Amino acid sequence: MKEDKYYKSERKDIAALIPRDAKRILDVGCGFGLMGKNLKEERDLEVVGIENEEKAVNIAKGNVDQLIIGDVENLKLPFESGYFDCIVYGEILEHLKDPWKVLKEHAYYLKKKGLCIASIPNIAHYSIIKGLLNDIWEYKPSGILDEAHLRFFTLEGIKGMFKDAGYVVEQEKRYVRASKVKKVLNILSGRRFEHLLTEQYLIKARLS
Repeated sequence: MKEDKYYKSERKDIAALIPRDAKRILDVGCGFGLMGKNLKEERDLEVVGIENEEKAVNIAKGNVDQLIIGDVENLKLPFESGYFDCIVYGEILEHLKDPWKVLKEHAYYLKKKGLCIASIPNIAHYSIIKGLLNDIWEYKPSGILDEAHLRFFTLEGIKGMFKDAGYVVEQEKRYVRASKVKKVLNILSGRRFEHLLTEQYLIKARLS
């Protein structure tokens, strides 16, 4: 079982991308539901969470309006078409067997022109490539090679997945992790190698 810190992220970066006029949010893999709790304290909205881990479920129940317990890949959600203004996947899609299918199915519950916000690790980070060059592919408790990850993505793969699900990617934020020297070299090269320094992408996509 994962440590508590795995479920307690408030994801203020994701919350900042949720429109102020959004009234119904679906947080897939909500963990302890702290992002939803903070949103509800700041705004007048409804937050529905989906979570499957027992440790997280017991806490999340008190932080969101409604908690749906179960494996998201095997759930039929009890909502009408277009119910949600925004759907959030905070480092969840890489844990699924078929994230492409889940994105497509959940689009049904999103209103026309609604938003999907997702954070996804970048398998093209230089640390992974360096490991492969040294014949190393070692899973870890957390990070890009989290032992619970089933799928791995580059930016182009992410964009393709959202496009196939009927979305248009409007914004992509890169979380760069590298030494100062590597960051400077990247800038001097016209950011040619930025994809190799990006540890995670934060995606904002709109249903077309």
